[in-house]
Amino acid sequence: MKRAALLLALAVSALGAAPAGAAAEPHGLRLGLADPSFAAAAGPALREAGMTRAVDARAGLVVLGAPWAAIAPKAPPAGFAAADPAAPGYDWEALDASIRSAAAHGLRPLLVISAAPAWAEGPGRPALSLAPAGTWLPQPAALGQFARALAARYSGRFVDPAAPAAGPLPPVRYFEIWAEENLSDRLNPLWQGGRLSGPAHYRAMLNAAYAGIHAASPGAQVVLGGTAPYGDARPGASRVPPVWFWRALLCLRGAALRPLPCPDPAHFDIAAHNPIDVFGPDRGASGPLNVSIPDLGRLTAIVRRAVQSGRALPARPKPFWAPEIWWDSSPPDPRGVPLARHARYVAESLFRLWRQGVSAVFWWYLGDRDPGSAGFAATQQSGLLFGDGRPKPAYTAFRFPFVAHRAAAGRALLWGKAPARGPLVVERRTPGGWAPLVRLRAGPGRVFLARVDIAGRPRLRARQGAEASLAWDLR
Repeated sequence: MKRAALLLALAVSALGAAPAGAAAEPHGLRLGLADPSFAAAAGPALREAGMTRAVDARAGLVVLGAPWAAIAPKAPPAGFAAADPAAPGYDWEALDASIRSAAAHGLRPLLVISAAPAWAEGPGRPALSLAPAGTWLPQPAALGQFARALAARYSGRFVDPAAPAAGPLPPVRYFEIWAEENLSDRLNPLWQGGRLSGPAHYRAMLNAAYAGIHAASPGAQVVLGGTAPYGDARPGASRVPPVWFWRALLCLRGAALRPLPCPDPAHFDIAAHNPIDVFGPDRGASGPLNVSIPDLGRLTAIVRRAVQSGRALPARPKPFWAPEIWWDSSPPDPRGVPLARHARYVAESLFRLWRQGVSAVFWWYLGDRDPGSAGFAATQQSGLLFGDGRPKPAYTAFRFPFVAHRAAAGRALLWGKAPARGPLVVERRTPGGWAPLVRLRAGPGRVFLARVDIAGRPRLRARQGAEASLAWDLR
């Protein structure tokens, strides 16, 4: 390929919608990780090692579970003050340890509330085989009290009982209310009398938790629980398609999103969906009611309409997060995605979600799980690291994502997230090695974006200082 064919005509693209009057700077993308090692149950050594590797992977956020049933007493003692984080009966020790560790490593937790204690479930509970523990009509008022206690404890003002002289426990800003509540193994019943009832009950739960959290910590951000990507479009199904669930949750009807009466609209600060993709990140979900990575606009349009019509409060634009994406890799899972493609999926999914306005993406997991006797089919092998701690190519793709796409004949779009703010270079592979193609600059959010005139099908990579991204073949 002749160097003269590589015309470096740059034009920053406005793919990410900027606020009115803002500079044409690409919006940022925050990265997060989930991993069982972050929990106190893993033990201090594994937890600290996991947090350290998360920082090295350049994650800024980590998922931590706040299981209501595990923290609350099995039976409330007499006079139990559920909204008081110091109430006898609460067991915060494990969560305190994880939050201290995250803060010590400079990581911000996303606390996910789930699983009601038996005494806070609703009447008429069926057998556990029909509705798993903690899922049956979690009572909104009781959830609101627990959420208030949780937010008060991690408001940045609650003195650490394990070390009073050290001052308050670290503050937590982000609270997710349930997760994948469109599935019957998370919330029940989804249907009553043949009618979809789960979204309305979840809305009551969400609003109670929102009120409790903001009463205790006004600066906190409440995340509408990330819905699962797939469902069955028939009454009585055990999983409700996310588009269907969100329309009902936000009091909108049909594809036209016609506003319905909504006496108590949903209150939340951040919208979230888990766009887990069965295939690659460029392949949409089957059916118009399901939502995988390329389809997120189906939900962002619903949220925008709900804000415009007063059915999503406070009435202001809602950031959109993707709290869970992953693919298993091969190795170790023989049925997983080959390692090179696995790494490509990481970078490609981050780009596609960012392009649709997502501002935070969480990868599940940091490390592969031990398949043990359960085998690969029952365990997640989606880690950025192998089980022994060795990095996969996906680890580099997460730390320094870079993609290059053919935008038109002779033209390419370059996108990535640099290790740091400042100058970087995109290079092309030549017979003599890597040579500079174009020099760019990563802004405050570290995201860089450019269009270049470039012929042929070169191999490209981004480099900042001594660190390089994985190579990307432009097709």
